[in-house]
Amino acid sequence: MVSPPPNWARGVGIVNTVELVAVLAVIAASNASGHPSLIPVGVALVVGLHFFPLARLYDQRQYRWTAALLTAVAVVGLVLVAAGLSAEGVRGVVGLACAVVLWGTACHLAVRG
Repeated sequence: MVSPPPNWARGVGIVNTVELVAVLAVIAASNASGHPSLIPVGVALVVGLHFFPLARLYDQRQYRWTAALLTAVAVVGLVLVAAGLSAEGVRGVVGLACAVVLWGTACHLAVRG
């Protein structure tokens, strides 16, 4: 059995706590500013960015691709909001794209072992 590095659990806990706080801040700020259609965009960005430190903590280099792709999805979502796509349309595009990225990551990890 492989032992995690020292302070591994602490690092993962910090990353996930920051992610949770950031998601809650995105929701609060989007609603307070009257732009709830930005919630999926902001959540995709936060989730994407949180994969960068997880790549190092889990020693899973492919998480950097996950981070980059989810961040790109957030940018596309922001462009769609700016272009006037409905909130439902933004949720659909961003949600489906995030699902594809995350399922792809899971499949890659399952096959890779």
